[in-house]
Amino acid sequence: MILSNEQRIGAMILCGIALVGWLVVAIVRSPSVSEMPEAPKEPEKSKSYRTWEERKDSMRLVDSLRYAQWAAEREQRYDSFRLADSLRRAEWKRERQQQYDSFRLADSLWRDSVGWKRIPHHEKRDTVLDLNHCDTSELQLIRGIGPYTAAKIVAYRERLGGYCSPGQLTDDEFNGFRLDTLLSHFRVDTSEIKPINVNVGTASQLSRHPYIRFEQAKAIYTLRRKRVRLHSIDELRALPEIPDSLIERLRPYLHFDGDR
Repeated sequence: MILSNEQRIGAMILCGIALVGWLVVAIVRSPSVSEMPEAPKEPEKSKSYRTWEERKDSMRLVDSLRYAQWAAEREQRYDSFRLADSLRRAEWKRERQQQYDSFRLADSLWRDSVGWKRIPHHEKRDTVLDLNHCDTSELQLIRGIGPYTAAKIVAYRERLGGYCSPGQLTDDEFNGFRLDTLLSHFRVDTSEIKPINVNVGTASQLSRHPYIRFEQAKAIYTLRRKRVRLHSIDELRALPEIPDSLIERLRPYLHFDGDR
């Protein structure tokens, strides 16, 4: 087959392009492992850098020694504190025992001076007492009442100004005493009640009564100052702090000039 001139020229051009491409690929191909350049060497550390590392190592050593010394001192302090605390506790126990012995001695002397003695159970009997006249020795004659309960009943009578009903032994003051089963052993003489004069008493005096809180006493005192004088307990119904149930409970214990 005979090629024309134009075909020969085209074939030569294609061969030249192929040759040039092969040369380019051969030139830019990746070098082999053996032809890889050596890794750059680390620069030599300067003198100041070496000095800083030496100083850091020495500081680390000093810090470890300092921590060990601090831990040893802390342990010594802890041991000393523990020893001091044990000695303090022993001293406190001795003082508490001495105080208890002195209080017990003083209590026994006081009981002897007032004639207060514990009533044996076989001497107790069923009896009826007036709550506003009986003392602690008489109260202990009732089965179920000991010295502490008897003193509690008498102390509450002083705070009230006198009992107006045996049912008052079930007030919150006697929670846990279970006196509700003993109400049949008591009666009350209401003539012995000592009421508070509202037109004379201050708020602090009114608040001493077990049934009156300080806010209520302050409201009663303020109302009295506004009206100059109160004539009846029913005037306290104007106070939102005083509910009707409290008014009925306070009726025997509040005195207004001219109403009794």
